[in-house]
Amino acid sequence: MNSSKVSFLFTLFMILIFSHSLIPASCQSLFESICKETLENEGACIQLMKSDPRIPSATNYVDLTNYILDMAIKKATEGQNYLLDLMKTNPSKAIHQCATIDYNGSISSFKTAKVDLTQDPPTASYDAKIAGDGPANCAEAIKAENINNPTIFDINKTMLLLSDIASFAANKVGRF
Repeated sequence: MNSSKVSFLFTLFMILIFSHSLIPASCQSLFESICKETLENEGACIQLMKSDPRIPSATNYVDLTNYILDMAIKKATEGQNYLLDLMKTNPSKAIHQCATIDYNGSISSFKTAKVDLTQDPPTASYDAKIAGDGPANCAEAIKAENINNPTIFDINKTMLLLSDIASFAANKVGRF
């Protein structure tokens, strides 16, 4: 074979490999490919993503990420409302911190990620990741005060997962 044929075949081979890497695995939706990146949380991620009917039907990463960020904002707001209500009966410093400072920051970061998504996806990914600081700080404050509340634990765990999922999804925007 002459060098031009070898070069052509090599180029064709590389194009086929590269184009195949851009397509999620066979029969795998966009959100499932994102959930694979959450590693040990893949099952929880898939279950959470299926709870919004828009997410499984997303056909591009911009829509998918917007739907995930919508979910994150909604769940963070619901979590904050739970904490605000709890503050009425348990006015601890930790719950106050969670309800005001920590969840305000998370909601703000998720909203900023939505704004940044199409113009600056890496910044949107960073914003989504930073949104996880609120529930992480909340969990530390709750633990420091020895507050045993499974609902707060579950809210923080869900929000940390949504932060990761949204960050991974935003990383895909503009790349594919």
